[in-house]
Amino acid sequence: MKKDVRALTINPINPRKIAVGQKRRLQQSIMLLPEMLTYRDIIINPAGVVLAGNQRTTILKEITTTSPMDWMIVLQENEKWLNMSEKQREAVIERWKQWVENPLVEVTEAQLSEDEEKELIIKDNNEFGEFDYDRLQQIYDEINLVNFGFDENLFYNPEEDDTVLAFTKGSTPRKIDMLSFGKHVVPVTKEEYEALVARYNEYVDETGVNFGFIKSLLEGVNMQ
Repeated sequence: MKKDVRALTINPINPRKIAVGQKRRLQQSIMLLPEMLTYRDIIINPAGVVLAGNQRTTILKEITTTSPMDWMIVLQENEKWLNMSEKQREAVIERWKQWVENPLVEVTEAQLSEDEEKELIIKDNNEFGEFDYDRLQQIYDEINLVNFGFDENLFYNPEEDDTVLAFTKGSTPRKIDMLSFGKHVVPVTKEEYEALVARYNEYVDETGVNFGFIKSLLEGVNMQ
């Protein structure tokens, strides 16, 4: 069934957080592949509270309150958008302008107990298994993977760039134990890694970009 996205309620107990950069990439994905909203619908309870799909719902609500110029500012960071012709870009914007006039979204209404709703929320946000990152690189272009929502540092190769700080190629956030920048490789404890990630997320949340993160770290060291 379809519901007006403005009538849906974001779940106050949703445990999933999203950084500013990830949120912008999700908006790009939704706007450039709106079909995903049909094939992966939002799950709500009878009261219209979102049980699964809170981040998508949040973004869709924001689209209804922002302008085409705001959308284009977000989209201009996406490689797929940059490779489109002017006519194709106009078609994307026009499609969303029409949607905003009647912002219906595909939903499934779940008839669950309160405990079952809480269980669904956790299971929807839980990650089972992990990606085979080498296989991903064989199937997809790295730029596309970033546009799909992967961290841009995930597949970094220090031998190809002497300037960018990134984690060891092929590692996942839960398993990283080495930090590489240029030709240097430094062991990192779990506590150091978690502190660095926390500092990085704070910086991105405050600025909306990751450019300048290293400079902010160095300035913090010099101040002490």
